[in-house]
Amino acid sequence: MSKPGWARGVPRSAGANVLRAGSSRILGFALIASSAVLYVVSFITGFLPFEVASLVSFVLGVALLAVELEPRVKVSSSAAAMLGYLRALDGALAVLKARGKATYVPRGVVVTMAMAQEKGPNLELPPVSQGVYEEIAEELGDISQKGESFYDLWIPRVLTENLAMAEDVTILRQGESVRVSMKKPFVRRLCMDPFVNANVCCRMGCPLAGALAQALAVATAKDVVFEGCTYDPKAQRAQTTLTEGKVG
Repeated sequence: MSKPGWARGVPRSAGANVLRAGSSRILGFALIASSAVLYVVSFITGFLPFEVASLVSFVLGVALLAVELEPRVKVSSSAAAMLGYLRALDGALAVLKARGKATYVPRGVVVTMAMAQEKGPNLELPPVSQGVYEEIAEELGDISQKGESFYDLWIPRVLTENLAMAEDVTILRQGESVRVSMKKPFVRRLCMDPFVNANVCCRMGCPLAGALAQALAVATAKDVVFEGCTYDPKAQRAQTTLTEGKVG
């Protein structure tokens, strides 16, 4: 069976591209990933505005990747664009009556974001983090089942040294709980937004926090529950908490 469209084309060659935070390419990938999420939701709900939003997001993402009007996009502008599709996704989840925490479920190198519905089976969507995760995958190559030690060593390095998505990153483990601390994450504009705090940080994660969960699911071949993310504006430090689940 072929992979779904949003899962194809994830580069697997390590070191293929070294980017810096605020790059228009990162934003382009994020917008294209968001268009996939909105398209799936529009297909499930039959709600036309989601389909329109998906098309707009896709066109903007392709434009940034192909044209690159600016070699760098300001962090605030990138966050504002991400905020738009996070609001749309939250609205879609409300229509679908999805509740609770997101679980990042591995399917080989592909990961789905599962949300419990009020009635019926769990809703599975492309992760909000797909665009950022693809940038990580370009740097590290195939991380499938490389294990926790590989994740703990290389995720901090690639986020700080290669992609400059945070000033420093540390990982602390306690049993199945994994806590990732990031100073000055490039999405900190989102961290300060009341809507994101109330609807995203506590249940599924922003594109950066979600990418941490997505990468952990791929590296360990385990379900990863997103427990939440908090931000201290004084210290400019974000704390993302994940729980490793059962294999499969």
